[in-house]
Formats: sequence, structure tokens, C-alpha cells
Amino acid sequence: MKKALFMAVVFTLVLSATAYAEPKIGIVNIQAAVLNSDYGKEIAKSMQQKFEPMQKELEKEAAEIKKLEDELKNQNVALKLEARQDRQREFRRKIRDHQDSLVAFRQKVQAESEKQRQPILERVIKVIDEYGKSNGYTVIIESTNNIVYAADGVDVTKDIVNSLNKLKKAGK
Repeated sequence: MKKALFMAVVFTLVLSATAYAEPKIGIVNIQAAVLNSDYGKEIAKSMQQKFEPMQKELEKEAAEIKKLEDELKNQNVALKLEARQDRQREFRRKIRDHQDSLVAFRQKVQAESEKQRQPILERVIKVIDEYGKSNGYTVIIESTNNIVYAADGVDVTKDIVNSLNKLKKAGK
């Protein structure tokens, strides 16, 4: 509700400021622009190279846990009580360690992703600003702000991706 009220106020201000001029409004999906640009593809490749060994190690741990679980089920009757309890404690410890490793892995991936995306987001904002000014837009809105309808040609995401790719090829 607050977003809708805020958007209504913004549109009112924009429209009143340009009462005699035809407003030109565009929308852009910044996340899609980043992901589909050459910059975003480079980040994805870098992240995969950096974290793939950790991912494989986590998958190996999960396979070991599954194997231990199967052994516990199959040998449960044959083992003495004390040996069974030792195996169950080892199993619970491995699960706990694996869960801790997963949480740490996800945090590292998230932190690295944020670190690598920040400079690109700054470029995206600069490109959107330049694009808006050079193409006479009154306002360009990020499309995740609950846009219910937009006419064809209002979404400028592809143009932003093209501009970003040109910037990347120019070495900037």
C-alpha cells in the first residue's frame, strides 16, 4: 500500500513537472540487465570456477553421510548397543558438520557475489542515467516495483544490456 501511494506521488510530481511536455516513461529489470550482460556472464564464470571445488567437496560429504546412514540401517541389528550408539553419534556429528559447511559455503558465495556485483551495479546505474538522458526519458523505473502493466516498447532492459556490452567491449 505504501509503495502504491509512493508511486502515485512520484507520478503526480513527474506529470505536474512536465505538464506541457509528453512524459516518456521506461522500465528496466536491473537484475536481468546484470545477468544478461557480458559483465554478469563474466561474474558467473568466475564464481563457478572459484566455488566449484567447494561444491564438489560438499557433494562428497553428502554422499559419505548417505553411505553411513545406509550402513547404520543395515547393521543396526547386528551391532552391539555401545557400537550402535557410537555410530549414531558419528552420524549425527557428520550431519551437523555438513550443515555447518553448507551454511558457511552459502555465506561465502553470497559475500563474493555482492562484492563482485557492486561495481557492475554502479555501471548499470550510470548507463541507465545516460540512456535516459540521451533518449529523452522523464523517468525510468526498476521493474520489480510491482509494475502491473507496461506497454510494448517501455521496457528498456535489452537496450541497457546492449549499452553495458558496448562499455565492456570498450574496456571500461
